[in-house]
Amino acid sequence: MRKRKSVLLIAGIAIALLIIFYGCQNKPKEVAKIIVDSVAMDGSGDIYVVDTASSVIEWVGSTPGNYKHNGILKLSEGTLTVNNKNITSGKFTIDITSIYNLDQQGKDRANLESHLKEKDFFEADRFPSGSFEIKQLKKDSISQIVIGNLTLKGITQTILVPAKIKIDDSFILAESTTFSIDRTKWGITYNSGIIGTIKDDLINDDIQLKLKIVAKRKEN
Repeated sequence: MRKRKSVLLIAGIAIALLIIFYGCQNKPKEVAKIIVDSVAMDGSGDIYVVDTASSVIEWVGSTPGNYKHNGILKLSEGTLTVNNKNITSGKFTIDITSIYNLDQQGKDRANLESHLKEKDFFEADRFPSGSFEIKQLKKDSISQIVIGNLTLKGITQTILVPAKIKIDDSFILAESTTFSIDRTKWGITYNSGIIGTIKDDLINDDIQLKLKIVAKRKEN
């Protein structure tokens, strides 16, 4: 009887060990995602000048019912500095007067563009330009996060822009994935829910953006 109990005990321990072993083998592996800061934003290194003809900001504005308009904005100027293949500064001027609508034609396009430049939205006569200044870059093995100050209508807010940045000796290509900003943080509250707009007239607070920045190295 004692021998039988011993055999059963040993068998039980063996089964338990097998269950633990295979359970550990099948458990999903957790991959550590390490975020590291880039070099200091001290403005050191070579100067790269933004190619304003090739650089563009794509925008999409929409309603809760998914009615939307899309278009582009251009940059009027911009520079970046690079040291040892790392961006050490970046500042860009956004030409608010360049707001352009892509999904309409003729009078409808002109009316929308005019409205976007008026006080309800970007107030282009008073604030003809905005700006974005890089304050920090964080990166992992896949992409980078550009942290910077976006100024519109004289109001500055910090935003995070997910981007892929390619740097070589002659040019920089920076392209973001689509991201959103809350327009009300810059005082653009026309038909926003925060001012009690009725449902049928609501315009979403979030504006979707996508950036493409091309810059060429300045010759000494």
